[in-house]
Amino acid sequence: MRVLSCLAFEHHFPSVLLAAVVCIVSCLLSMRLQRRSEESDSVVQVAWLVVTATCLSAGIWSTHFIAMLGYRPGATVHLHFDETAFSALIIMCGALIGCYIATLKFTYAKALAGAVIGLSVTGMHYAGMTAYHMDAIVQWDARYILASVVLAVFFAVFAFEASDTYTKGLKRLIPGALLALGVVSLHFTGMGAMSVVSIGAAEGMDAITFQILALTTAVTTLVVVGAGGAGYAVEASLRERTDRRLRHLALHDIVTDLPNRACFTALVEQAIEGPGRKTIAVLMIDLNRFKEINDVWGHQAGDAVLCDIADRLRSHERPGCHAARLGGDEFGIVFPVDGEDDLADELKKIESLFMTPVRHADFEIVTSASLGVAVYPDDGRDCETLMRNADLAMYKAKTDPLKRIQHYEQALGEAVRMRRELAQDLRVALDKNELRMFYQPQIDLKSGEVCGYEALVRWPHPVRGMISPAEFVPLAEANGLIGRLGDWVLETTCEEVSRWPGSPKVAINLSAIQLNDPHLVSKVLQAMVATGLSPSQLEIELTETALIHDLGQSLNVLRRIKALGVSMALDDFGTGYSALETLRRFPFDKIKLDKGFTDGLSDGGRSRAVISAVVTLAHNLEIPVLAEGVETTDQLDILNMMGCEQAQGYLIGRPGPSENGQPPAALDVMWRPGDPAATQHSGTTG
Repeated sequence: MRVLSCLAFEHHFPSVLLAAVVCIVSCLLSMRLQRRSEESDSVVQVAWLVVTATCLSAGIWSTHFIAMLGYRPGATVHLHFDETAFSALIIMCGALIGCYIATLKFTYAKALAGAVIGLSVTGMHYAGMTAYHMDAIVQWDARYILASVVLAVFFAVFAFEASDTYTKGLKRLIPGALLALGVVSLHFTGMGAMSVVSIGAAEGMDAITFQILALTTAVTTLVVVGAGGAGYAVEASLRERTDRRLRHLALHDIVTDLPNRACFTALVEQAIEGPGRKTIAVLMIDLNRFKEINDVWGHQAGDAVLCDIADRLRSHERPGCHAARLGGDEFGIVFPVDGEDDLADELKKIESLFMTPVRHADFEIVTSASLGVAVYPDDGRDCETLMRNADLAMYKAKTDPLKRIQHYEQALGEAVRMRRELAQDLRVALDKNELRMFYQPQIDLKSGEVCGYEALVRWPHPVRGMISPAEFVPLAEANGLIGRLGDWVLETTCEEVSRWPGSPKVAINLSAIQLNDPHLVSKVLQAMVATGLSPSQLEIELTETALIHDLGQSLNVLRRIKALGVSMALDDFGTGYSALETLRRFPFDKIKLDKGFTDGLSDGGRSRAVISAVVTLAHNLEIPVLAEGVETTDQLDILNMMGCEQAQGYLIGRPGPSENGQPPAALDVMWRPGDPAATQHSGTTG
């Protein structure tokens, strides 16, 4: 009752109302600013803390000061401005400390921050009361003083604790309202604790002066708080625009501005989960020969092609149809379809988008695309399955240049499943050392003696039987196992051959991926040192295709290996891209003629002319030639007459394992110089 009577009969109501407006506005804004400071870090957080503390302390102090100016005790009143300034300093420091504590990350940080703010408001109030000098007898009721302190701390703690809970919609106003309630309850409960008995005539500043001073304080404070609010609003607007831009960049491709893979996945999920039972088609598109565009015309031309394709896809979009760039030269489209005819028509329209050449600068770039399509729900009932199956269809389309659009078929999924299982089995085989090395003999056509062996890896699968390297080597390359496989081949071959009598030479094949291994040279050296194999016994075979990926880097690695004393052979000669350039830049020790040329010897004509030219070239470069794939005595006779130095093939010996520290045997009847007819196929081992 004392508090209500004090408010009703001892205060100027307009001043009280003005103080309440200042209090509510400043507290609401200050709690929003506090939230912003907690979300910031580093220097930005310090700036927001200063702004928050300034708005909060200015609003709370002004609330107290304006309400005090509206107090009518019926006695002479004098204000001491130094004590008034001291009360402002208390709330300023307390607000800064409390707001800083609220940004810390420990369990009771918010409660402690609220307690500091509540005590600071209390200190500011009673320090301000000492600046309010009256010619009267003043008595204080300790109960009301204690109640004012409890109310201030309680509501301040409640406000800061609530700031983490109420962050959305109108509920965001609750923390500020609680803090304002604490400030108001403190002030008027504290004023109710004071009883005034006048001892003289009421003089000093008149009521008009008090009202002017209160209004001036309110306006000044609201300007300060308004400036903080304006800064918050501007920053929030800029932050919202920045967030929108960042969200756009996160979900869109930077080159084409089409949705990226993450966004496309969400669009497919949205289409599947949409209302009603609809048929949804997911189309994966891969540009053909896009790498050639970059290599020939440059990346700027490549980007121009991508942007032009993106514009075409965008222009084709309709309700429910969305296009995206999934990465590299791959695009995706999701669209609803109404039956097979509608799907076929839509696919024809999309395919036609890639028929028109792209014009860049002063020339036209012709491109085409491979398209793979999967349909919901027939080809997949979830986004992941649908996109994966469309991908499978697209890769199948790339293998058939005459069929640019490929629909998903169950057999494609089964083939992928089998490849994955086989890849896992290969990992197990490498872990358990289940692979085996076979060796195929090579003979010198002049002496008829075995001059070396080619090391060939074999995989005796426990269920599927012997698996060809043509199947599992590409699988190892695609699944990141080629490094382990190549290391195993190198180490195992060196170990087995080092135990053979007579120090024979063995040739080991290296892949393009192995050539990119920065530790390849040290691995070769370590394998020879560990097994005692002489460098003169080791020969490295590489195809032109393996070298062409990065010819300069590859040749640098080969020169370092050759410096160890290891010889080099160019395998499958005549099937690569730049055979003559490769021979010019690197002094190979042997050329291995591809089996395709040997097979063509029986047809005469062109194959014989090519082999003759290669042998003549090799002789001029002083490089011996080995013919692969020799299977008949006629082939062997012709190769010998043409001057080919060495041969390898089923006629000479099939690949076989090393047994009891011995290499596999060649033919029982060897080639004897000057007696071509003596060569007979009497049996092979392995």
